[in-house]
Amino acid sequence: MNWLGHIGGTLLLLSLIGYLLDIRCLEYVMLVLLSSILSPLPDLDLRLKIPHRIYTHNFFVVIALSIAIGYLTHVFFKNFIVGFLVIFLAFSSHILFDLLTYKPFRPLAPIQKRAIALRLVRASNRVVNNLLLILGIVSFSIYLIRIFI
Repeated sequence: MNWLGHIGGTLLLLSLIGYLLDIRCLEYVMLVLLSSILSPLPDLDLRLKIPHRIYTHNFFVVIALSIAIGYLTHVFFKNFIVGFLVIFLAFSSHILFDLLTYKPFRPLAPIQKRAIALRLVRASNRVVNNLLLILGIVSFSIYLIRIFI
């Protein structure tokens, strides 16, 4: 997925969860927005010229990074869970949507030896990425309407 697809996919996924679980608090809305905005971050490996989908697309690295950011938000804002959840949800949703693409990777390395991919869409497919963005915006809007009505 490209950055638009990741933002839209995360908006879609987290809005659906909020809607289905009937979560009606502004803190969750902020969590959805921050996680969605940060969801393209794992692709920073492309800019840093480190192997793509090796370190930043691994759930064990995601947990460690989430704990580290959670610690920082605890030190500065006295709130571990917000920092932890924002990074965990942003990176985890990124990994989940990348699993839909053709390029296999190992999200559970070193436990998982085989690289996996569902091979449903090309990561560069503009239609899919734009559709995810539109669906994400629509689902988030529906979720917001439900909260305020």
